[in-house]
Amino acid sequence: MSTSLIEFKSVVLGNLLELLWRQWSALGVSGSSQKQQKAVVDPEALLLLTLTVARYDSRLFDEVLEWVDVNGANLNVHRLKNLLKQYDFQAKPQLGALAERAGRNSSLALKWKNLGSKYRAEPPESLFFLKIGFPFPVPDNPDEIYKKHGLIRGPINRRNLTQQFPGEGMASLLLRLRALLGINIRCEILCVMGAVDEIHPSLLARMIGHGSRTTQNTLSEMVGSGLIQVRTSSREKLYSLRQGILAELLHPGEERTLWDFSAPLFRALEILWLGLVDPARQNLDETMLASEWRRTARDMVPLLGEAERGQPLRDESLYKGKKYAEIFEADIKTFLGRLTG
Repeated sequence: MSTSLIEFKSVVLGNLLELLWRQWSALGVSGSSQKQQKAVVDPEALLLLTLTVARYDSRLFDEVLEWVDVNGANLNVHRLKNLLKQYDFQAKPQLGALAERAGRNSSLALKWKNLGSKYRAEPPESLFFLKIGFPFPVPDNPDEIYKKHGLIRGPINRRNLTQQFPGEGMASLLLRLRALLGINIRCEILCVMGAVDEIHPSLLARMIGHGSRTTQNTLSEMVGSGLIQVRTSSREKLYSLRQGILAELLHPGEERTLWDFSAPLFRALEILWLGLVDPARQNLDETMLASEWRRTARDMVPLLGEAERGQPLRDESLYKGKKYAEIFEADIKTFLGRLTG
């Protein structure tokens, strides 16, 4: 493996873990981050990326499991399934094990029931890896739930440090709305409506990870409250939030709710990380590696566009041969620096 690739993996992993720790810490996970989380955290999208990347940080992985024990009642499992399918996140065995474990909690059993039996890694593999890429040693007494899902790890030891999500602040807004209104689509709708002037139902549905028909029907019902307005433009209906009434709840101290379109962004980051740790890419020469980064860039670019992140990756067709490996790595480092800065 080239020194350049080792250094690149280290930089990417460091930035991804900083992003994950920052968002989870803002929701009550025991940990510290040098940066403050300003936007609303999307807990379902965050969980799906974490279950992939935190295989290289076992402490974060287990702190998140503890967070689910404490706050799992406020996760929207239906939406989690939608995002898993819509964006093809790859943490399916990890999610299956988490769901089965959470389902053994009597208060969460029904919520997680169907998800816990679906996914298994074949062939079985270590759940955790050292940051340099080697799998953790096989434990003498592997956890039975994770073993059932093809993931080998030692027993889970709870530290009992994770707290309930904060009752104020922008980061926990979606979870606070769920605590107020219940686990339903209206909470995601209000977050996005507080962030935009007006929006078409089909775009809103994609941004919140729910079906178009369900989103449209719910919006129509919410218009009756007087808090959601609708106008027709070119035979399309555009919905907006009446100003002022919910301002203190949705964006205290801000002109708008700070909502990031996290699901496509996090899927793009998952594609990046899985490409970096792909065993088939570890010993390629620069020309072949550049070819692999072209494939990765082509997969990431539409998702970054959907997440409204502009064009952080330069057009790969403008660079010949191995030169693109250098371009891709530079662009990724710059993008991740902005993302975590």
